[in-house]
Amino acid sequence: MGVRYRVRQFTIALGANINRETTKALREYLAASQLELFRSMSSIDQHHGWAVFRTLREAQEAEASLLRAALLHDVGKTIGPVRIWHRVIAVLARALAPRFWEMIDGNSGTWRYPFYVHRHHAALGAELAREAGCSPEAVWLIAHHEDHRGETDSADGKNGLLVALQAADELN
Repeated sequence: MGVRYRVRQFTIALGANINRETTKALREYLAASQLELFRSMSSIDQHHGWAVFRTLREAQEAEASLLRAALLHDVGKTIGPVRIWHRVIAVLARALAPRFWEMIDGNSGTWRYPFYVHRHHAALGAELAREAGCSPEAVWLIAHHEDHRGETDSADGKNGLLVALQAADELN
């Protein structure tokens, strides 16, 4: 995902708002603890998760674990917290200084920590989703949604769901 994609995503998300009708629909797919996780995300991440969810529904995807993963796939960013300016720097660092980006590490409380969280948000979010009672399939999808296509192999058929999640994520 390039800089142009991220600029488009950011521009769309500026007007993001989760309304009552959306919240009603969320309750059909998320248990109370999972809805609480969704609400803990920034409005930008809520809007993005909702857009990924809608894209999958429009593609006739009905697997509940996939739809939950779509809504919660970026929940790990709440740990940082990862602010807008962290995201901008992260995108630029990944594009312009990938070796530096791979070396970013951080302890909680340091200026580097939000960048560490951004880089590892998939694994961090998977743990949050597991604690909130998401199925093992949804947790796996969240954990691997940032993997390069073809990099992850699952013998139990989850790869097709992962490809669908990644495609919807890239569109939104």
